[in-house]
Amino acid sequence: MTHVSQFLGEEADLGPEKRITILSAPLASSVSWLGGTERGPQAIIDASPALEVFDDELLLETVRLGIGTRPVPDFSALSTAEACRQIEQSVAGELAKGMFPVLLGGEHTVTVPAVQACLAQYPDLHVVQIDAHLDLRQEYEGNENSHACVMRRLDDLGIPFTQIGIRSFSKEEYELVRSRGLQPFFMSRIHAEQDWIEQVCREIKGPVYLTCDVDGLDPAIMPGTGTPEPDGLTWRQTIDLLRGIASNHRIVGMDFVEFSPHPGAEHAAFTVAKLIYRTLGYIFR
Repeated sequence: MTHVSQFLGEEADLGPEKRITILSAPLASSVSWLGGTERGPQAIIDASPALEVFDDELLLETVRLGIGTRPVPDFSALSTAEACRQIEQSVAGELAKGMFPVLLGGEHTVTVPAVQACLAQYPDLHVVQIDAHLDLRQEYEGNENSHACVMRRLDDLGIPFTQIGIRSFSKEEYELVRSRGLQPFFMSRIHAEQDWIEQVCREIKGPVYLTCDVDGLDPAIMPGTGTPEPDGLTWRQTIDLLRGIASNHRIVGMDFVEFSPHPGAEHAAFTVAKLIYRTLGYIFR
């Protein structure tokens, strides 16, 4: 397959000036079970030209806002710490230019440096996490910077967060949630409480950094991930949530992580690309 150099391909040039930057962070140093997240950013970019740039819900061409794409870097020779420093610098650089950063992972670890870059500009930042997992472990397999620890590292920074779509966690994580009085939006809660999106929006204080681990979505629509968990968010639940957040709060940066392309499930890359494009439409409409 020929690699596409920019998100949406040739149609990305419909925008007169760039306001949005697609950044890639193909880090895969601590992946669990099925690998391949280092190939995720390029697969999403490669699938994106198949999108109709006229959004079928919003009835406008979001691409005309101006979407630029930075080259996918090679992290294969870098340590996790070096890669994270590079990610933080890249996101900070886009923010300094007044750009809206969209980071494509890679594993979920990439969220920490991206959030640190946003925190420097938005000290009252609130992180919204879509995920099947709590990611609140102190360490995983001896690694405190594992993808399974990303929200624990953000918690160490004192950043408030809201967790949505959760349906898999360790006893240690559950005990932390209970002891701290945290109230994640477990899938059981989402099924039981019709006003869950309104509750999410009420909980958010301050500008939002959105981190979407694609395994938060149900594997029926998102098979392309290393740790698929049944009973996830549907497409409709996910976009209703993102519309609600974008309508009520200012989203200042976002990432889409843990996408892993698998043969026979090529549609999943298109689904992530459409989710990114739709979310940008909600943010900027």
